Amino acid sequence: MSISSVSSSQVYQPQTSSASKSSSLSTDQQAFIADLLSQYDSESLSASDAQEIVKALQEAGIEPSKAMESTMAASGFDAKEIGDLAGVGKGDGGGRPMGPPPPKKEEMSSVSDLLESLLSSDEEEDDTTTSTTSSSFDTVLDYTSKIVSLKDNAKTEVMDLLNKYNSENNTLSKEDTQKFIVNSLSQILKESDNYNTMSFYA
Repeated sequence: MSISSVSSSQVYQPQTSSASKSSSLSTDQQAFIADLLSQYDSESLSASDAQEIVKALQEAGIEPSKAMESTMAASGFDAKEIGDLAGVGKGDGGGRPMGPPPPKKEEMSSVSDLLESLLSSDEEEDDTTTSTTSSSFDTVLDYTSKIVSLKDNAKTEVMDLLNKYNSENNTLSKEDTQKFIVNSLSQILKESDNYNTMSFYA
């Protein structure tokens, strides 16, 4: 397994001592993974679904490995996608290798409500906005999952920004506000240092 293309600090790797045994799964473990994944839909996996899967795997003592990835792929799931959705990372020095606790549902909904009110197009506007309206829901979901994965200081910065432009003091037009918000979010969200964990399954 080559990891030369990815910085080792961004990859969660099992401890060397257990690498040999974690590279293969027992029949029971394979059955456990297949049974676990059968409860989810790979086409519409949410961040909370991914976190539940990761937690169940942790509790069963199954570490990220090629064998786990293959077993997941056999059930139609992408281990890396699940890891990214769940915000899986090295954590802070081995105490919690699976990263920070999952974001609360209230936090997710407050962020998405705020984004929706700022980024959604008004129904009365002319037909040119219909194409953006259809994609705005996906955009809001995408932004929400990224924002709740941010470190506290970056998250605060984003929330301050959203609240500021969602207030009555905002003098920009809706269109200018949306452009500004999207540009600002892109800047903050593309900085990998702003996230608690940026990692990939081995």
